[in-house]
Amino acid sequence: MTRSCSALVLAACTLISLSACAAQPTPAANPSATDTVMLAGQSLTLENHQQRCALRKADQSLLELEIPWPCALSPDRKGQPRIEAFNDNALIVIAYHSQTEPAPSRKCLSQYQAIRLIHEKLETSVVGRMSSCMNGPIDQKNFVGLFNW
Repeated sequence: MTRSCSALVLAACTLISLSACAAQPTPAANPSATDTVMLAGQSLTLENHQQRCALRKADQSLLELEIPWPCALSPDRKGQPRIEAFNDNALIVIAYHSQTEPAPSRKCLSQYQAIRLIHEKLETSVVGRMSSCMNGPIDQKNFVGLFNW
């Protein structure tokens, strides 16, 4: 195969790959199981609200968070959204946003916010920050330490 044919084949493969990536649905358009969590029978789904993370409740109301979109729910060891029970009266989940700085830096910065269901009411915590990517299970103190109890 000549160099010009090789270049054409490479260009065609690149275009096919790019169009396949562009065709992937956004999390807001097609929520996965890890974008939705059930708290005491209440379904909450992450979505983009004016470039901020928000939780859509079953009644279609929004709980706006103070972290940027895109965001995810902190996973448990099985990859499902982790729900932490605390003091027998609160259920807590964490939504987070991680961003890797442009090359050549490999630094990753994360922001996270806990959401608790307490006395049948959803409440958000202050925003926590860390200088690493949140890509796995995290300690219980991250769930409870951002609230005043």
